[in-house]
Amino acid sequence: MQCTCAKASGIMMRLAVFFSVVIGVCLIIFGCKVQNPPKDFAPVMFVILGTLNLFASLLGFWGSYHKKRVLVGFIACGGFSVVLQIALVLALLFSFDTVAKAVADPATDPNAQRVWKQLSNARWALLAFVLVEIFTLVMAVLLRFVIKEDQPYDAFDERNTEQRSNTLSSLAKDIEKFASKSRSMGEKAYDKVRSKMAAKYGNVNSTDGDWRSKTKISWQNEGRV
Repeated sequence: MQCTCAKASGIMMRLAVFFSVVIGVCLIIFGCKVQNPPKDFAPVMFVILGTLNLFASLLGFWGSYHKKRVLVGFIACGGFSVVLQIALVLALLFSFDTVAKAVADPATDPNAQRVWKQLSNARWALLAFVLVEIFTLVMAVLLRFVIKEDQPYDAFDERNTEQRSNTLSSLAKDIEKFASKSRSMGEKAYDKVRSKMAAKYGNVNSTDGDWRSKTKISWQNEGRV
């Protein structure tokens, strides 16, 4: 269940990061379209926010693959971007005329009406973008601090783990007991030991060659000592 939850959260995180990349590109394009080159408050903020989104998205995509330290960077960068976006939304909502006039003054710019309309629509789109990025940040916080990473070796239940531990412990004791009986065991003695091991732990023919070669070398070295 924990493994499934971690995978699902990672997939959702990557989808949210993908939308964050799209948002970042849209913000940069819009900032340059409203004023080219961007030099006033609103267009410059759109470009800065788009750049921050792209950088944060790289960290988020990397961090979604269980790189939890990277997620901290994404949370910090993404959180800063969200704060700036909220500030821009508030400026466009409560000081729209001042912000829009700085970009295009109706008294001198014939395209002012079009620019004002674009900025008016952009504040609502930006508010929707903020909600998407907040969701992405929530997923990042969950992956970093709540949802544990997949632990494939913990998939065994306690009973199986205990049985494996007891079997390995018993096997180690038997090996020590047989090895201590003689420091120069020959082929005959080895076969006898192997038959006892097979009777107790099952057939080991698949690894017999490897066991035989390693055991010979071990016994030869012990004999020389």
